[in-house]
Amino acid sequence: MMTPTHRSSSARESGDRAGRVGRFGRTARALAVLVAALGLTAACGGGAADGQLGGATGGGQAAGAGQVYARIAALPADQQRATAIALAKQEGTLSLYTSMTQDVADAVSQKFTAQFGIPISVFRGNSETVLQRVVQEGQANRLGADAVETNFREMAIMDQTGLLTGYTGAALASVKETGRFPHWTATRFNVFLPAWNTNLIKPGEEPRSWEDLADPRYRGKITLEVSDSDWYENVTKWWLDHGKTQAQVDQLWAAIVANGKAAKGHTTMMELLGAGQTPLDAMNYSYITERAHNNGAPVSYRLADGSNPTPAFARPNGVGMLAGAKHPAAAWLFYDWMLTDGQRVLVDLHLTPSTEVPGDTSLKGLNLARFDVDTLTKDASSWDARYDAQLRGVVQVGR
Repeated sequence: MMTPTHRSSSARESGDRAGRVGRFGRTARALAVLVAALGLTAACGGGAADGQLGGATGGGQAAGAGQVYARIAALPADQQRATAIALAKQEGTLSLYTSMTQDVADAVSQKFTAQFGIPISVFRGNSETVLQRVVQEGQANRLGADAVETNFREMAIMDQTGLLTGYTGAALASVKETGRFPHWTATRFNVFLPAWNTNLIKPGEEPRSWEDLADPRYRGKITLEVSDSDWYENVTKWWLDHGKTQAQVDQLWAAIVANGKAAKGHTTMMELLGAGQTPLDAMNYSYITERAHNNGAPVSYRLADGSNPTPAFARPNGVGMLAGAKHPAAAWLFYDWMLTDGQRVLVDLHLTPSTEVPGDTSLKGLNLARFDVDTLTKDASSWDARYDAQLRGVVQVGR
């Protein structure tokens, strides 16, 4: 059975907007203070064996978990899950810390327990709270979590501080390259793409690149979300990496902003777009657009042929297993399940999976691009400031 969950302050966007409380920079500074205060290293790489936090979570417990993980990993791929199931049943339970919204956490927990007979105890909060709790428990040698599923930045920090251990199961091969990281793996993506009202933006008028948003034909038609500094950073980096000069990039952004107005929240933006109050979102999450379309709104993020050549940045939420887990076999099983059977659960909730799921078309025809996790983990605050400066003076709609 599930234990009572810790409710996050917002559950409107299951892409874990709660993990972006305030701005990316404030989040990054708060996490940096937390990590520094606990005397941890945030150097890239390394795991529990490196003597970082993951290796300090109680010597016997960490060693025991390591032995279980090693035992499973040493087996042929077709024997790993069966062994993990048997060991997990002996352990008796799984403790999951997550920033999933309530509906997602409930569905995931219920399906996992129904399939394996292993109950899940769920702690649910925003991604910062999840990270803080894991780090503090690790420092106190009292890890309560076996597995964690949350936002990319918090996953990356837990990875870098040695809290997580690697998964090498066969399911890893099914995950798109954009979703694989040293000691955690994407379970779902928030895909960044323009979205438009199909009654107001006619076929042939849709943007086919991020550069197109600078076209004067979109003057007064574009809506920009006020906290999308992660999108701003990824598009900027893409342009620079593909041959544009900084001056050209600056000119493009100036033109895009001149074409636009601002709004707060991607769900609000989609409501305005679907109602015909705005013609074009510079960027919205594809699953939000798809959900609105399925509910009858005249919106799309795809061209008439179903494709979209615009580089689609896939921001990951991911799963990890704790190096010092009390229930390591259950942690391994949950990790494996989230990349296999659990993907169907996510698709049924209209989320974008990190693997190809039969019948799911959420990534079909898209030009998927790797999301810049490294920069936004290390240097989010400067991108917040730069994006804020871009939007200074822009009229806000939908208040």
